[in-house]
Amino acid sequence: MRLLLCLLLASLAAGCDFLTDAATRAAYEIEAATREMDLKGLEYYELTHVPKKSPDGVDGPWELLLQQSGLIPSQPRGSLGIGRYGTTYHNRFVRVPRTLRIAKNAGEGCVIVLRRSGDVIEIVDLR
Repeated sequence: MRLLLCLLLASLAAGCDFLTDAATRAAYEIEAATREMDLKGLEYYELTHVPKKSPDGVDGPWELLLQQSGLIPSQPRGSLGIGRYGTTYHNRFVRVPRTLRIAKNAGEGCVIVLRRSGDVIEIVDLR
């Protein structure tokens, strides 16, 4: 019984998308992109994000908003918003030098452009 419970919990943890919302999933994708940049020593990276409809996703036209933020405590911590969902999780690993906003149609992806600036990775454009 204990083994069965452990296997069930492990399988659920492997696909935790059902526990997150649209904004948090986008932040996780950005985090993964920064890890890849670090591992491969990349200066530039383009990530295409397409929000899921569920759970807690967007169904129809959508907008991505990234508010200006910095990586040091004295700078404001801007949020990442998709539809009615928001997060500040992305602030742990990227800086957003200026507020970025883009609107997309249902099912359409958004390209998030990341660039290394010294020791910091920044989100510099949305397309």
